[in-house]
Amino acid sequence: MRRMIRSALILTGVVGLLPVGAMSEPAAPAPKAEPANISDMTDALQRAQVRMTQGDTAAYPEAIELLKATGSAIAKAPPDTWKDKRQSDALVIFILSGGPLSEVVPLLRGEALPEAERPLARGALAYITGHGADALALLHSIDIGALDSRLAGQVAFARSLLQSKREPKAAIALLDEARLVAPGTLVEEAALRRELALLAEAHESERVALLTRQYVTRFPNSVYAPDFIRGFGRIAALDGLADDPAHYRLLSDAAQSLAPESKRNFLLGLAQAATVNARFDAAASAANEALQVAAPGSSEEARARLYLAAGRIFSDDWQAARDDLQNLSAAKLDQSDAALLASARSVSAQLRMTPAPGVIDAQTEILAKDRTGASATIASAEETLQRTSRLIEEPTP
Repeated sequence: MRRMIRSALILTGVVGLLPVGAMSEPAAPAPKAEPANISDMTDALQRAQVRMTQGDTAAYPEAIELLKATGSAIAKAPPDTWKDKRQSDALVIFILSGGPLSEVVPLLRGEALPEAERPLARGALAYITGHGADALALLHSIDIGALDSRLAGQVAFARSLLQSKREPKAAIALLDEARLVAPGTLVEEAALRRELALLAEAHESERVALLTRQYVTRFPNSVYAPDFIRGFGRIAALDGLADDPAHYRLLSDAAQSLAPESKRNFLLGLAQAATVNARFDAAASAANEALQVAAPGSSEEARARLYLAAGRIFSDDWQAARDDLQNLSAAKLDQSDAALLASARSVSAQLRMTPAPGVIDAQTEILAKDRTGASATIASAEETLQRTSRLIEEPTP
């Protein structure tokens, strides 16, 4: 009977679709899956981050997914995993890259990691969770030169941020080291952004110009570049870096290699911040340059004309500046610049008038209450600067 059934199956072709022995033996169990290699996963993460610096917008969500997958792999990793130094280094890379920490915290509270690896991992965790004093105490003794090149730049960057308040010169030196050991990576790109902010604050104009040129040459297409370049113009104005004509020229020359749109955004950001903070010479220089790369009739042209005229109302050319302000269309400006236009028009109309009793007090009261006026413009500029500062200080390159 059994031979008859088998013969019938052969004739109908069914046996050809079954594995050998399927008629008489049970299927063998599937091989046990090997644990995920966490080091390989963080290598893939860092490659995705490099693509982000090259302008690949698809790399950002890919990096997020890789972080999630790596976190899951860490949760499932057997204890012996961490005896391999490449795996324990990968754990630190994961932490410093902003990976989810739900599985990391219990791991580091225990003794799964070899004792020699614990200070680095626990220092990274303290840094990323905002425990600065603990992080600095743990990371300060780490020899960056002895670390794997995949990790050294991230540790140098973290230590720089931890030391920037108390020791800005040491922080800058650590950022230089981070750039040196991690060329072409997100670490180098983030270190350049951070270092430019520190140098601007220290009024080191020549180094600012040098690193600005380096940034726009090496990372012009970074996913972070547009916001950073726009915001850095504001930082340069607020720190007075562009007040001196020679220093302004250094900045302007450094921006020449930017793409036209990025160059225009840099100049407009600088001109806006300089105008709001009454640095009218710098505002005029930046606005005039922005006009040369703005399309006629565009909103960018309207912005440049606004910043230029707003400063000129305090000069002997105030009449022409007042006319320019009156001819500008508020519809081409965003809310912040439209408020600045209204304020500039109001000031220009009153500059040559003797104010009636009580006018100044009344205007002060109005500005204090009216959050759509000049005070709102200043508040908006400050909020933009804070957002930019957070981007520059991004702790997870």
